[in-house]
Amino acid sequence: MLKKILTATLFAASLAITPTWANESSEKVNINTADAEMLDNNLKYVGEKTAKRIVDYRKEHGNFKSVDDITQVRGVGEQIIKANRTIMTTK
Repeated sequence: MLKKILTATLFAASLAITPTWANESSEKVNINTADAEMLDNNLKYVGEKTAKRIVDYRKEHGNFKSVDDITQVRGVGEQIIKANRTIMTTK
């Protein structure tokens, strides 16, 4: 019985200190103004290299007109759009 209580307590404590996913935040990420670090840190499935490609693409081609336009960047597909649609903005 004590083992079950201890296990439950440790599990509850681990949940309390586990960070939440970045895309559960109510803060929007403007894909037209965010730097690579912000994209990397705040968009799910976007790492350092992909974030740099997004910024480089934007510098070369101009701002994205819609969130879906980000799929023009190599390495950005529908999975990234679906995972981050609620927090990405172009305004």
